[in-house]
Amino acid sequence: MWLLLALVLLLVILALEMLRFVRNMRTIPGPLPLPLLGNAHLFLGLTPAEACLRMGELAEKHGDTFGLFLGPSYSVMLFNPRDVERVLSSTQLLTKSEEYSFLGRWLNEGLLVSNGRKWHRRRKIITPAFHFRILEQYVEIFDRQSLRLVEELKLRRSRGHAGVNLGEAIHLCTLDAICETAMGVSLNAQTNVDSEYVQAVKTISMVLHKRMFNILYRFDLTYMLTPLARAEKKALNVLHQFTEKIIVQRREELIRSGKEQEASTKEDVDDVGAKRKMAFLDILLQSTIDERPLNNLDIREEVDTFMFEGHDTTSSALMFFFYNIATHPEAQQKCFEEVMSVVGQDKSTPVTYELLNKLHYVDLCVKETLRMYPSVPLLGRKVLEDCEINGKLIPAGTNIGISPLYLGRREELFSEPNSFKPERFDVVTTAEKLNPYAYIPFSAGPRNCIGQKFAMLEIKAIVANVLRHYAVDFVGDTSKPPVLIAELILRTKDPLMFKLRERVY
Repeated sequence: MWLLLALVLLLVILALEMLRFVRNMRTIPGPLPLPLLGNAHLFLGLTPAEACLRMGELAEKHGDTFGLFLGPSYSVMLFNPRDVERVLSSTQLLTKSEEYSFLGRWLNEGLLVSNGRKWHRRRKIITPAFHFRILEQYVEIFDRQSLRLVEELKLRRSRGHAGVNLGEAIHLCTLDAICETAMGVSLNAQTNVDSEYVQAVKTISMVLHKRMFNILYRFDLTYMLTPLARAEKKALNVLHQFTEKIIVQRREELIRSGKEQEASTKEDVDDVGAKRKMAFLDILLQSTIDERPLNNLDIREEVDTFMFEGHDTTSSALMFFFYNIATHPEAQQKCFEEVMSVVGQDKSTPVTYELLNKLHYVDLCVKETLRMYPSVPLLGRKVLEDCEINGKLIPAGTNIGISPLYLGRREELFSEPNSFKPERFDVVTTAEKLNPYAYIPFSAGPRNCIGQKFAMLEIKAIVANVLRHYAVDFVGDTSKPPVLIAELILRTKDPLMFKLRERVY
């Protein structure tokens, strides 16, 4: 009986929302919806890769701005940089779209999904965690974990006659790096792939993808009855208990050392940060809001957010970086020569913050990779009040979708958009004038990625150490680009395989 009533209520909500959608189509074009199904039929039965292509087809057919009804919400896709600028630079359009709510069970109200005053206050206290003096200390972790990756790749080379799944190995490396920088503890994911925490991260990533992109899992009423919900609950118990255990241990250490009170200001954070290596967690433990320290839940949601945002995105960027330079040997050679000139020929020389900032050409290759293959292919906002975006009326309740992936591939914005041309980002030599809101791999405006400098340093540290030890060749058909899957994080339909040749010099 209750299930039937829930189903009827769901159908009524869908019908009302669809009426609103049809009214909006007077000013915003889009594909005609079917009764109750809306535009979901356009994506039913498609693989994630095919769904990604379908979105591009809709953009070509309906223009830079078009609407979609993917029950129970109405969404408007914006593919014009002027519209994108209007949204991302706004101090009013800061609320994330409904899809981000699926992250709530893991991240609660961490920086990524929080809104309003809470987001503003959290952003303010977290910003010092990415000060260059703190980032300098993180580079030592990046260096150590990437050298461990080099050793793991040596083992994989000996076992993988058909090639090495570099993306899988890098994913575990970035998970180790983010865990140590976030919580100050070693997860050892690279050598302990079957650990409970590593498996829980895999499970929760799979759950989030299915909830965001499969209409059958979008509604809480029906989702909670599925085996997927039970798998999510089990994984969340592992993730939350691990983080909470570390928080309690670190808080007790601070209390015992008598440093909690004296380190409660920003100046003290900087002083302590200069004396000993600080994890992101330590900075949160020493921070205050309205002169009150954060409680364990406050800290857990920010640490979990840092964990979520900092490993999958970086590993995606690195996988596509190595694909690009493997299929463009001249670019790989220039990267290698630059690493040699900056770091030197001694493979044991540690990479440092100062050295990484000198890797200019590597930096160009990373930027070009993120144009072609942005780690986060889709950004979302929710309109809370009726607004106008460059002449387009967007009603309250609308979700706005912005795709860095499609923006980066538009011929109107980038010459030869499907070609790997790192020099286009060289401000000294390039003649190509880039629209700042056409290139947004780290988003832009007030809610841009707070950890982009962290990410760039980690990427360059891993690149430098891998290239010092190996030349990287792509194992596959170089005449066709990889088939992309625009999930929560950009991936390929099939794993990218590489052959690694040990460098001797």
